[in-house]
Amino acid sequence: MSLPDREWIVEQIKKNLPKRLVWLSVWAIVGLLIDEYTKEGYILNPADLTNPFAHEFWIAVLAVVGIVSAYISEKREAKNEN
Repeated sequence: MSLPDREWIVEQIKKNLPKRLVWLSVWAIVGLLIDEYTKEGYILNPADLTNPFAHEFWIAVLAVVGIVSAYISEKREAKNEN
């Protein structure tokens, strides 16, 4: 039994990457919100959105990544239907 070739593996990873990024972003946001609440006692502080060392900044970045990935995924599915 031999391993699949490299091109096939890369193609399989690229095929579902937008969907995986959406779920990765969602779980990372949930984890950051839980961590923020347990450490700070509140969920979001809008003043920390511009501080790259704060949880709020990374929650915003991951939200943008998730939204863009969901948009790309929807576009690919609509393109494949036609």
